[in-house]
Amino acid sequence: MNAEGWELVGLHDPSATGADERWALLEYLTARGATLEQMVQAHRLGMLPAVAGDLVLERESSTLSVDEVADRCAVAVERVQRLLLALGLPVATDSKLPKDFETLMASFEQGAILMGEDAILAFTRVLGAAATTIAEAAVALFYAELGPGTGREGPDEVARARVSERATLAFATVPEVLSAALVAQFDRAVRRAVLTRGWASPTEMQDEAGAVGRETTALGFVDLVGSTAWAEGLSLRDHSVALSRFESAAWSSAVLAGGRVVKMIGDEVFFAAPSADAACRIGTKVCRAAMEDPLLPPARGAVGYGMVTAREGDYFGPVVNLVSRLVRVASPGAIVATQEAAEALSADNWTLRELDPQSIMGLGSPVRVFAVRGADSQPR
Repeated sequence: MNAEGWELVGLHDPSATGADERWALLEYLTARGATLEQMVQAHRLGMLPAVAGDLVLERESSTLSVDEVADRCAVAVERVQRLLLALGLPVATDSKLPKDFETLMASFEQGAILMGEDAILAFTRVLGAAATTIAEAAVALFYAELGPGTGREGPDEVARARVSERATLAFATVPEVLSAALVAQFDRAVRRAVLTRGWASPTEMQDEAGAVGRETTALGFVDLVGSTAWAEGLSLRDHSVALSRFESAAWSSAVLAGGRVVKMIGDEVFFAAPSADAACRIGTKVCRAAMEDPLLPPARGAVGYGMVTAREGDYFGPVVNLVSRLVRVASPGAIVATQEAAEALSADNWTLRELDPQSIMGLGSPVRVFAVRGADSQPR
C-alpha cells in the first residue's frame, strides 16, 4: 500500500500533527501482516496500535462457519448456535470458528446424551462465563497497568503497538496455564465431593437429602463494614487495590483451610469449607487481614452449617440465605455462627457466647446465634 492509498482511506494525513508517527505505525503493522481492512476498522475505533496485538491472536484455523460446523458434525445449525450462545459467542451463521470447534460440538452432543441437554447447557454457560471473566480480567489488567494515562503505554503509536504486541504474547499463554490449573482444581473438587457427598446410591441420596445435588457443608460470608462511605473517601485506584487485597486474603485463607471462595459479591466474599471449624478459621483470618490492612475498613462475618443445593459451582438454599443475613449481626472484626455451626465446632478451638435471638425475614421464629472467637485469642 502506498501513501496515496493510506490517505485515500483516511489512515494518513501528511499535514496532520504526528503524521510521521502515523506513517511509522502503518509501516510497522503492514510488515506484520495487517490488512487494509483491519487497519481502517481499528482506526475508526481509535484503536490502530492495538492491531499489533490482534495479529498475535490470529489463527489460520479460524476458518469454519457455523454452517460448516453443523455440516461436519451432522447436526442442525440451530444446535451449533445454541452451543455458541451458551458459551457467550456470536451466533451468526457467517461467524468464524476454530477448526477444533468440531471437537467441542461433538463433546457437547456426547454430554447431552449422558447427562441431559439442559444440564450440559447449564455447564456450558459456566464455561462461557469463566472464559468471559478471564478475558475481561486480562483486558482490564492491560488497561490498568499499560493503557492510556498509566505512563507506561509508550511515547508514540509505534511504541504503543509494541506494548500491545508484547502484552498479547504474554496473555496468549493463559490457555496453557488455565488448562494445568483446571486439571489440578478438578482433582481437588473431586476429592471434596467424595468427602462431602460420598458415593451413596441414588435411593440413599434421595432419602437423606430429598433431592439429588444436595449436600451438607459449612459456608460463610464476610463483608466490609460501612463500605459505601469508605469507598467515597478513596480514589478509584486505591479502592480497586484495597478490594484486590481483600479478595486475596479471602482466597488464601479459604485455600489454606481446605475450602474455596464460591464468589465475590461486591465487597462481600462467599466461601465454602469442609467443616465448621475450617469455615470459622477462614472467616476469622479474613477479618484479621482487613483489620491489619491500612486501607480496608473492618470486616465481619457469619458461618453456617447444613444442607444446601450445589449447582454450577454455587450453593443455594435456606442455610445460604440465613448466613448471608446474619453477617450484619456480627461486630466489626468478629464472626457469628448459626446454632448448627456452633454445635459442630470443636470446643478445644473455639469459645462461644450466645447472643439475643435474631428475627430473620422469611422465618417464622427468631434464630439462635453465637459470637465465635478462637480459644487462644484475647476477649474483645
